[in-house]
Amino acid sequence: MRRTLFELSAQDAVFGHFDAVGGYALAARRAMHIFHTGPETWKQIAVGQRKWANLNPAAAMTDRPMTSEDYDRSGWLAEPLRLLDCCLMTDGGRAIVITSAERARDLKHPPVLIMGMGQDNPSCDIHQAVHLAGPTGAKRSIKKALETADITLADIDACEIYDCFTYTVEITLQDYGFFSPGEGDDWFKDGTIEPGGRLPVNTSGGQLSEAYYMGLTPLSEAAMQLMGRCGKRQLGPETQTKPPEVILCSDNGGILQTHSCVILRRS
Repeated sequence: MRRTLFELSAQDAVFGHFDAVGGYALAARRAMHIFHTGPETWKQIAVGQRKWANLNPAAAMTDRPMTSEDYDRSGWLAEPLRLLDCCLMTDGGRAIVITSAERARDLKHPPVLIMGMGQDNPSCDIHQAVHLAGPTGAKRSIKKALETADITLADIDACEIYDCFTYTVEITLQDYGFFSPGEGDDWFKDGTIEPGGRLPVNTSGGQLSEAYYMGLTPLSEAAMQLMGRCGKRQLGPETQTKPPEVILCSDNGGILQTHSCVILRRS
């Protein structure tokens, strides 16, 4: 019999496992052991994405800068994840329109084209997971997407990553192959993902600092960036970054047990 989320939570609660934050906290704790990552890495993600949100007038955190000290002072939700490691809870809506390339040429804004897609689901239930911290479905997903698009990671100008938690961003980029296990802390240093960085990530602020609209948060931001509709946060001269031609988007669920990615390009 299929268990409901309430039944799953009730059965796991006696072991201190409360819904998604508990599951991702377990994954993050395991990653601290096997990948030698931790809060110093995740802090760079949270602070970096907040800098993008501060350029986004539609972001929930547009007028709330974050410092390293702010991160360190934020309370624990489920160790090792702090409040500022966790996505926002928002109410609202978001939509994208998908049509043929031929039809899109007649629309108001320049179209954005889908280059490649990939999906992989290591298991349907966290209890069946072989590796709690990873590898996730990102590894096979990116392989399929890159093959379909006929490009390599070197062709990616920016990433819009599903960021329910800071650790999700790290493990996704790691499994995509941007850096090897254990190299995350060095890779994120010196503003890699921030305005002016060499690989911008979650340029709207993401689910951590803009709004939580599930997979539509990264997908809609990628489309708008490629259309050139992002104002002060627009990739290019405005943010001292490369004008984007190709952007990689991700989605994730089931506490790292399902994954999909989409590669978009400017028309």
